[in-house]
Amino acid sequence: MGRPTVGKPAGRTRSQSRRMGLVLLPGVIAHADWGSDPRKRQVAVAVRCGGDDSYQVVSLAAAPDAPGTDLFDALGGMPSAGAVLVGFDFTIGVPRAYAAAARIASFPEFLGQIGNPPWQKFAHVATAPGQISLRRPFYPQRPGGARREHLYSGLRLSAAELRRRGDGRDAETLFWTLGGKQAGKASLDGWRLLRQARARGAGIALWPFDGSLPAMLAGPARFVVAEAYPREFYRQIGAPPRARWSKRRRDDRLDRVPALLAWADSLRVGWETPVARRVAAGLSDGLTGEDEFDAVIGLLGMIAVVTGAIPVGVPDDDPAVLATEGWILGRAG
Repeated sequence: MGRPTVGKPAGRTRSQSRRMGLVLLPGVIAHADWGSDPRKRQVAVAVRCGGDDSYQVVSLAAAPDAPGTDLFDALGGMPSAGAVLVGFDFTIGVPRAYAAAARIASFPEFLGQIGNPPWQKFAHVATAPGQISLRRPFYPQRPGGARREHLYSGLRLSAAELRRRGDGRDAETLFWTLGGKQAGKASLDGWRLLRQARARGAGIALWPFDGSLPAMLAGPARFVVAEAYPREFYRQIGAPPRARWSKRRRDDRLDRVPALLAWADSLRVGWETPVARRVAAGLSDGLTGEDEFDAVIGLLGMIAVVTGAIPVGVPDDDPAVLATEGWILGRAG
């Protein structure tokens, strides 16, 4: 499949999107770049404009981190005619082979059981190979002699069995918690956020476990949560291979700004003036610049999916995807 032309919507047109049922668009869309370091978590937010399918990016800020306040509290305070769609770049789901071995039939149900018997130590990252088990699968807590083989042996599952169908070949194994590509610790923190919000009755549905995206956006849940990775949408702004480009360098981000703005324009996305100025300047020159960039790219990608420019992508004929593994929004099945 060829790369879509930069600045033009790829995939289905809006009229095709409506025929498929994506009619009730979310009133608010947010994408959270959710790393393991709370200081670098950034959230980009867009609101729907009137009764059409255009959006305005109204906010780009650090994720709420005050005691007693979280992201769902903040988003829930925004006026919204319709559901609030929230994307996170942490894993939402577990590999099917692991789910079968651990007897997990439903990821949403399992999420509520973490911390309770027999899953008291599930979120405690193992510090030694002998601590690894199906009910304590994350490893290692710190470097120093740790090897991936310890994980495979402790879980009695191969590297291939510890990947989800939607992970592709470049993602790190969920349960491995070392290195720049690891997502295990951020996932554990994100799952705690979801678990706590659901426990207090925030009204959270998890895609694709709780239904199709159109059905969930039209359903009773206040929030629809999806796994969404900015890197999935880099091709839309013509980002070259990582060897020649890095989101960590402001000059490299500035090179992508014209394509980013052209893509947003093709999606009929507008900008609040302060956010537009920051994007045009290549975002922060500090440590959070790369996270702000990813939050904006992830947000535009989510808008592209709900308006039909990019297919949802989920293989809805795979029971394991819909029950335990989950899927990445916009990734082709």
